[in-house]
Amino acid sequence: MNATSNGLKNLTVSAVCLALCMVLPLLTGQIPQIGSVLSPMHIPVLLCGLLCGPYYAAAIGLIAPLFRFAIFSAPPFFPVLMPSGVVVCGAAMCLELAAYGITAGVIFKLLPKKPVFIYISLITAMLLGRIV
Repeated sequence: MNATSNGLKNLTVSAVCLALCMVLPLLTGQIPQIGSVLSPMHIPVLLCGLLCGPYYAAAIGLIAPLFRFAIFSAPPFFPVLMPSGVVVCGAAMCLELAAYGITAGVIFKLLPKKPVFIYISLITAMLLGRIV
């Protein structure tokens, strides 16, 4: 595979992951108890980190909450206390998702391509993303 087709593949997969970042929260938002606590936007960003690499995943992680705020006005860009007691902030979510993508992409590239190392890279990315 040459560089042009590899870049096109990464761009296409990134676009699909960005679309999933827009759609998945709509599915969990239908249930009020789950929707106010859980936002599954991190799943496509982690997937993008594994499939496309850290640069594409960081870009998706940074722009997904901004696009979602611009289209649906959720998550709120500034900190808001939800009825469940959780503070939601889209600006912090941008940094968290970017950290997820960068960490998952870098660790996946460094470790051997075996199933156990996929789990290690995902767990490490989730821990470091929460720290950010």
